[in-house]
Amino acid sequence: MGSAATAASEPESGATPASTSSGVLEEQAAHFWHAVSAGADERQALLARHFSPGLRERNGDADLLETLAMLSEALASELGALPAPNVIQGEQGPTGELQYTLPTGRRLSLTLAVIGTDSPRIDRFALRPLPPQVASVGQEQLPAVIRDRVKVESEAGRFSGAVLVARGDDVIYADAVGLADRQSGRANTLDTPINLGSINKMFTGIAIAQLQAAGKLDWQDTVGLHLPDFPNATIRDHVTIHQLLTHTSGVGDYWNAAHAARRHELDTQQEFLETFVDQPLRFEPGKGLEYSNGGPVILGLIIEAVSGSDYYRYIRDHIYRPAGMVHADHYRSDDVAAGFALGYLKTDTGTWQDNSAELSLRGSAAGGGYASARDLFAFSRALAAGRLLTRAQLDVLWTPHQQTGPMAYGYLSSIGGTPERRWVGHNGGAPGISAEFIHYPDDDLVIIVLANQDHAAEGMREWLHAQVEASLFETSQP
Repeated sequence: MGSAATAASEPESGATPASTSSGVLEEQAAHFWHAVSAGADERQALLARHFSPGLRERNGDADLLETLAMLSEALASELGALPAPNVIQGEQGPTGELQYTLPTGRRLSLTLAVIGTDSPRIDRFALRPLPPQVASVGQEQLPAVIRDRVKVESEAGRFSGAVLVARGDDVIYADAVGLADRQSGRANTLDTPINLGSINKMFTGIAIAQLQAAGKLDWQDTVGLHLPDFPNATIRDHVTIHQLLTHTSGVGDYWNAAHAARRHELDTQQEFLETFVDQPLRFEPGKGLEYSNGGPVILGLIIEAVSGSDYYRYIRDHIYRPAGMVHADHYRSDDVAAGFALGYLKTDTGTWQDNSAELSLRGSAAGGGYASARDLFAFSRALAAGRLLTRAQLDVLWTPHQQTGPMAYGYLSSIGGTPERRWVGHNGGAPGISAEFIHYPDDDLVIIVLANQDHAAEGMREWLHAQVEASLFETSQP
């Protein structure tokens, strides 16, 4: 569930390679990180000063600026403390790799291609996560190792939320840290509902599979077969359920001006639909791949039409309750009795601000529901026991359809690992929201990280993922 940013098309023809000495690479890397961490007003000038005309022409300034802004948001808490890199010389041409180990233990690889001698400029770049470096420990030591890591991250202000690791019914580690409400001092617990972000897409995929198993729909059905009055004719007549489940429909997002204007009144799938249904498709259905939040909303409407039940009620009755997820729901943001954790994001002044202004009144079929760490543990046990779908039906959801870097994507589920040690799951992220769920169906293992602050779950999950695999799998080999 890592991410990569790249602008790596062919370099300018006729360009003079720069020296690939460590000094040149480190200097250009410093310019790159300056552009990432700069404010939006300064970033355009830095793009013109330190990035080659060829790179800008190939990728477009708008896309490059968006990529840099996304990196700035994802790494905001760590950009101010970047350590000196380990520089790995490129063997061909003006290319080199710089590896960074961040204060959290996260590791990054930045590959740069530099052109020009008098005024070197970045002509290509690629940024990707590297596996954390961990030492395997015995299973009996693993809980203490995880506890120490969670404590360090919490005390450094980099993590607030809950962590749970279990194998089968045996919980290896489970604890919550930080505050669910910083104003009142209410603490996070393992039963505190925390916003899942896009992890809810998994539940939407399972609901569609349940209806397919009941013979009420099929994967290749068009939207119009179940929503004959759907207001966008192209989507109605040409987009299939399969395409909506795999992000290949061309349907975009609802994060737009219409959503922002109505954010605090959005309470149904139909209301979410109205914010984006008139937008043109990003590409011809089935001819591209782009992560979509609009697609699951349409699936939510199909669930309502086919089941005769409100989407939220269907998920509650057919997933949460059968799985024993007692604290899970799509709570409204004004439900003060729900006891959910408030999400927090850091302001430009370094203070923490809750994310209530950023939230819709209620989440959608694409994300924004809540569950506790114990709820997601119960969900993993329900998957293992076949209480929601049979294993054969789940394997349909977990069949790779699209490859996105080191991971594949099935039916609203991410798929990673190796054929011998596969994991499935999803992550979630938005202002003040950060969540990770990994389920190993063949090893009966689950890793759950829920955070109620910006970008706090991914680094913890990356480290846990490496530490747990090294300790449980490598040490158990004959």
